[in-house]
Amino acid sequence: MDKTGFNQLMAHLRPKMYRFALALVKRNDEADDVVQDVGMTLWKRRADLSSVRNLEAYAMHAVKNRCTDYLRSRLNKTGELCEALHVVHEHTPYASVEQADTVAFVGKLIERLPLQQQMVIRLRDIEGYEPDEIAEILDMNDSAVRANLSRARQKIREELLKINI
Repeated sequence: MDKTGFNQLMAHLRPKMYRFALALVKRNDEADDVVQDVGMTLWKRRADLSSVRNLEAYAMHAVKNRCTDYLRSRLNKTGELCEALHVVHEHTPYASVEQADTVAFVGKLIERLPLQQQMVIRLRDIEGYEPDEIAEILDMNDSAVRANLSRARQKIREELLKINI
């Protein structure tokens, strides 16, 4: 892969990689670092990338691994907790505030899920990956992806019904 092809690939993948990293590490600068580290690793291994069947899944898998390493080291060093998501805009101020509150609440619910369920629901419902792609990214089988997604959605649904959203 030449420099131009690699740059095009990264231009396409960088936004998804960043959103996924940010969802896991919860800090803009750390998410940027993760994406840059993964980009550097991919560049160093560019000669081997021609044998990779799905480059996007490969890159997202690398992001997940790098974030996991980062979180483990951060947990071991400081024991600090993650912060909540922040989000979107709407047409009216009231609707905007209500939507932001709901999305923030759902974000907090997602953060309370087990890590595997968090990653599956983020990849499927936020990033739009198909279950087979998620299975490849997370090194899981399709049925495990579907089970984790179902459990995560069910837990979120139950919590939302408790507060009548």
